[in-house]
Amino acid sequence: MLNITAHGRLGKDPELKQANGEQIAVFTLAANTGKDETTWMNCTVWGKRSQTVVQYIRKGSAITVAGQAKLNTYTNKDGVEKQSLNVYVNDFTLPVRGDNATDSDMPF
Repeated sequence: MLNITAHGRLGKDPELKQANGEQIAVFTLAANTGKDETTWMNCTVWGKRSQTVVQYIRKGSAITVAGQAKLNTYTNKDGVEKQSLNVYVNDFTLPVRGDNATDSDMPF
């Protein structure tokens, strides 16, 4: 098992979906991993907390996620082998007040 904690900014607004009869929130997270280098992660939050993600986190929000990571290898439509880093999020932070959200939007 690969556990990961990553801090970055959302690449787009999270989307609420259904998987195996349960609600999930999916989003991409861009983390700086070196000078002029960014690692993109596909993040998934399961269950009731998926609603919190969709309600309070937006494109550009800075958050920290923690969870289990898995590196997937696949072949794209052009026949080129690619990899993606998927994080099954167990815990996350909400954006700091004023970070792409108004204070009145925050639950605290």
